[in-house]
Amino acid sequence: MAKFDGKFLTGVIGPAVFKKYRNMQLVTGKSRLTKEKQTENTHKAATQFGIASTLAEQFRRDATEIITDFYDGTMVYRFRTDVQKALKQAFDAQSEAYRFTTNSFDRLNGFEFNADSPVMDNFFAQPEQTINGNILTIKLPEMHVSKDMKFPAKATSCLLNIAVGMFDLTYGNRTMCPIQSIEIPNGSKDSVMPAQELNFEIEPGCLCISMFSFQFIQKTFSGNLIINSKSFNPVAVFRAVIADGTVDQEQTKDWDDIELVRDSKFFNSPKIALKAIEQEHGKVKSGADFPQYIQAIKKLGVEEFVTYVSDSHTQYFRNNGPQLSSKAKYEPLVVAAVSHKKKFAKYLKMHQAGQTDYLSFCKHCAETGIDRWIVNLSLMTCTYYDQKDQLILTESIPGPE
Repeated sequence: MAKFDGKFLTGVIGPAVFKKYRNMQLVTGKSRLTKEKQTENTHKAATQFGIASTLAEQFRRDATEIITDFYDGTMVYRFRTDVQKALKQAFDAQSEAYRFTTNSFDRLNGFEFNADSPVMDNFFAQPEQTINGNILTIKLPEMHVSKDMKFPAKATSCLLNIAVGMFDLTYGNRTMCPIQSIEIPNGSKDSVMPAQELNFEIEPGCLCISMFSFQFIQKTFSGNLIINSKSFNPVAVFRAVIADGTVDQEQTKDWDDIELVRDSKFFNSPKIALKAIEQEHGKVKSGADFPQYIQAIKKLGVEEFVTYVSDSHTQYFRNNGPQLSSKAKYEPLVVAAVSHKKKFAKYLKMHQAGQTDYLSFCKHCAETGIDRWIVNLSLMTCTYYDQKDQLILTESIPGPE
């Protein structure tokens, strides 16, 4: 069903689809390709297109304050295309999930939101961006204003606005750092702006998109007037980078949601992965079940894990994925300060023979001074350490029968 806004139709009437584009009425035919007729590859392509469109829209909406409404007519399409290509490159067909690296979103670097007034034609300085821990720093060099800036005829100054959007693509959260601004006066030919640094507090593991926008100001008798318009509005992405480290869900949980990331199976969700791992762990009744457990979590991408005897919380390290940490499985045990290798080896053989359950084994570990064990799924070894980091015992894990 189509709607009429007094000038344009939007919607479907019979076999025709009515759209509004650039103040024009467009009419196209309705697609004849139903879901039943879609091939598997067509369905997958449509799904990935939808994800890219939704994610690109989320990025843009969060940056509305700095992009403003003065973007060009093709911006939405151009931006979606670059996001789509970035996601396609990061998609791992084998696991059917996105595997992001630091540079996964490099395609967005330098993206111009208004192609009619690109930043590159109005700002000639060469800023730098660095990330150290949870601080993202943008360094602006010393600028000779007359050489490094191009001002419109009536502009008396320019407000350089720098924004950083943070997107947690692990747990599905997002936020914007407060915008920082620098006023650049359109002064004499010898006017010099000293070098400056702007610092933004970020969260490790998040996609950080930094953007520059230039608002040109004309001073009038009634106050300052921003003279940017639909035809002149320099705004661009400076850098899009995933910060090193692992996302701490406690730090991002109060941000706004990214429903797409939370709901889609294609994003590398630790919550889903940890649940699957713990489901497999729940099947372990004794040491006799351990080899089957190892094979199961290996298929989930786990390459190494460390289990601490004190409460059995475990850190999992996965292929191309964030580190996962499970919660404690029982009340804390007191681990003996002095280890007893022979006594532990006896308890271990009992457990491997199915004579003790998991909690009993952990109590025996604590009694004999075992602090933790580390399982390497590539080498298929399990190594036990005491509190002094001394290696007590290394065993090979049997493969599948």
